[in-house]
This record gives sequence, C-alpha cells and structure tokens, in this order.
Amino acid sequence: MANQIEQVSPPALPNAPIDYDRLYENQSNNILRLFFTRLVNVLRSLLSTNDGGRFLYFPRGLFYSTVDQTAALVSTGYAIDYENTYIGNGVSIQNNSQVTVSADGIYNFQLTLQVDHTNSSSCTLWVWISKNGVAVPYGGQEHTISGNSLQVVHWNFSIDLNAGEYIEMYWATDDTALYVHTHAPAVPHPGVPSVVLAVSFVSNL
Repeated sequence: MANQIEQVSPPALPNAPIDYDRLYENQSNNILRLFFTRLVNVLRSLLSTNDGGRFLYFPRGLFYSTVDQTAALVSTGYAIDYENTYIGNGVSIQNNSQVTVSADGIYNFQLTLQVDHTNSSSCTLWVWISKNGVAVPYGGQEHTISGNSLQVVHWNFSIDLNAGEYIEMYWATDDTALYVHTHAPAVPHPGVPSVVLAVSFVSNL
C-alpha cells in the first residue's frame, strides 16, 4: 500500500544461558540494537516535517446518492439518504441515512446537495442536523430557492461524537416542486450525484 510505514515487530531474543556468556550478550545486544534502530527510523518518518503525516490513518468516509429525493409533504422533515459508499474507514452508513462512527472524536462533515425547483415562484429549503435521533439545537440552515432553478447547497460543520453515535441530515421545504436532484451520465459529462457527504476525523474529544 502506498505511504504505508514499515511495520516493526518485537525482537525474538534467545534464551539466556545459566552462566555469563559474552557471545550471548553480544548477540542479544545486536538484536536489540537492530530493533531500536528500526523503531527510531519509524518514529522519525512519522514525526518528520517532510510530510510525515502521510503515514497516519484517521476515521473517514465519503458517501453519495445517485437517486432523486423528494418531499411528499411540505414542512415535513426527510432524512437524507446515501446509498453509495466511496470511502468507509471507521465511518459507515446504517439504515441508508445514519452516519455512524466507530471512535470517539470531533468529526467534520461536508454536505453538498443539488436541488432542483420546477415552480416559477420562490420556495424555502431547510436543512438540519440530527444527532442520535434528536435535532441539534440551532443546528439548521435556511435557503431561499428562486423560481425555476437548479442550485447547489453546501454545508461544512464539526460536531462531537462518541463511538457508536450517529448523525442524520434532514431536509424540508414549503413547496413539493423542490427536490434533491441527480443527473445521469450523458455526453460530455459523468453522472452528477444528488447528495455528497464527506466525513473526516478532526481530533480526540
């Protein structure tokens, strides 16, 4: 694997003789010297200012949706679904919408929605954060979508989570002519997802 640091295993030291043996001592010292040399080299690589961080692996996830997501009723919250996982390491999707983490920490979420409005009048889009099934106080955004238009909505936020906890993103609108829209591949462009969510570990709690 690219950027994988050398793995160091504990040394296999020979059993000591009953009496002092200089040859045994030299052999043991050489084994330990080799082990500590490798260990120091690993630490130097990891802590180096020369891109040592490339050896670090943090919990992370990248999820997306390739289907339209609609609102059957106005002013009603709908969980945003992600039926595709591009990257999932310590962060996973449960029940299509629950972004679940496996380690305690502060996590950064970057959400992108592509919304399409097929009505000439303006409408409102609300998006909010739900943690373990409970809406986060003041954890929402409000957007005005003008007339017939296709718009992209971005949201970047950080939140604390314990192992096993989950985040869901909800959306609602006052006009069912607004929906979260995907676009199938067509010349000259690839497919356009309706939702993209990137999750990255920021720090320990």
